[in-house]
Amino acid sequence: MRDDNERDLQRLALWLEGLERFRLPDWESLPQLDLYMDQVILLLTRYLAPVERDQDERSITSSIINNYVRMKVMPPPVKKKYSRVHIAYLVIICTLKQSLSISCIRQLLPEDQGEASVRAVYEDFVGQYRSAVALIRNIAGSGGCLPLKDGGLTMISAILSTLSKSLTEFLLQGDGEDGGYDDED
Repeated sequence: MRDDNERDLQRLALWLEGLERFRLPDWESLPQLDLYMDQVILLLTRYLAPVERDQDERSITSSIINNYVRMKVMPPPVKKKYSRVHIAYLVIICTLKQSLSISCIRQLLPEDQGEASVRAVYEDFVGQYRSAVALIRNIAGSGGCLPLKDGGLTMISAILSTLSKSLTEFLLQGDGEDGGYDDED
C-alpha cells in the first residue's frame, strides 16, 4: 500500500499544480463581440480544458449547447450569435454539469437573463469557485487532514464529492421537502 500512497501523493501534487494554473475567466475577460457556435465551442474548450475529466470525449458540442437552449436553461442565440451572457451561462453550466443535474443547475442560474443579472451571478460564481479551489488546495495540500492509508485519498475524495452533491441537492429542494431524512428517530 505504501506505493499506492506515494502514487496518490504524486498525483495529488500534479492535480494541485494544475489547479494552481487554472482560472475561470473574469466577466471582463469574456469576449465583448458576439460569436458563432464554432467559436463558442473553441473558446469554452480552452476555458474549461483543465477541469475536463475525459480529454478523449468532447463535452462541449453544438448539440449540447442547442439542448441547453431548447430546455430553456440559457437564452437562445440572437441571429445565430452568442454574446458574453451566453458564454457566462455556458461556463457555469459546463463547470457544474460534471457533478450536478441540469435541473439543479437551472436553479442556480438567474431567472432574469439580462446582462446585469447574469454578470452578477457569473461574478459571484467565479469568486465562489476560486474560494472553493483555495479551500481544496489548503485541505489537500496540508496532507494532515487526509488519511492516506489504504487508498484514503481516493476514497475521501469520492466521499467528499458525494457529500457535496448531496448537500447541494438538499439545499436546492423546496421548503416542504426533507430530503428523505427522518426527524423522528
